[in-house]
Amino acid sequence: MHQYKLGFGTEYEKFVLRDIIGNLIHELEIRSVCEYPSNNLMGNNSEVFEVHGIRVDRLSRLRHDRKEKYDLVWNFCEFEKTENSAELIKNMWMLSRKYVFIVTQNNRNVGVLLHRIYHIFRGKKWDHGSVTLMSIKPALKFLKKHERIIKIGYFDIPWFVLDVYECGDLLKKFVPSFLVSSKNLRESKLEWVPNFIKSWLAHHSYLLCEK
Repeated sequence: MHQYKLGFGTEYEKFVLRDIIGNLIHELEIRSVCEYPSNNLMGNNSEVFEVHGIRVDRLSRLRHDRKEKYDLVWNFCEFEKTENSAELIKNMWMLSRKYVFIVTQNNRNVGVLLHRIYHIFRGKKWDHGSVTLMSIKPALKFLKKHERIIKIGYFDIPWFVLDVYECGDLLKKFVPSFLVSSKNLRESKLEWVPNFIKSWLAHHSYLLCEK
């Protein structure tokens, strides 16, 4: 599996997502989880479930004879990378007993544009998927037909706001170490602003659907 270089914002996004996941586990009584398709964009993405005592199966691809079902099936930033959105959601549906949870990057955040510029400046191939699909809207358009949408949300608005994913090591040199230490993480007050405002600031969006 490709090893991604994690920027210093990664610990913060995991920190915030962990609270969102904790609430979902409590509200929906989640006991089994599958990350499909799995990736390692946050190191172990599913750590946000595992810290709450949930065992997670991570599948890089789906065997169509697979019989096991899960309370919740999710993935982190895979929707924007898929060549067939309908097929991806169909496969997640097939694995799920109750819920599907999709996290995408948020193309409204100016950091996405800066990230593209960073790739051009460094001469690196863009490997983060379709910018058009870095949004809940395409998934919502497909899933609305089923009228199963439970929750739409936005998260990951740290104090530095912009996406510093791959250039994190460079920028980290200019930031006091206590501000970027995982031991000193604090939730930004921007996480509590209305969804309309968050939709322009947040690095990520999510969609929760009931089967």
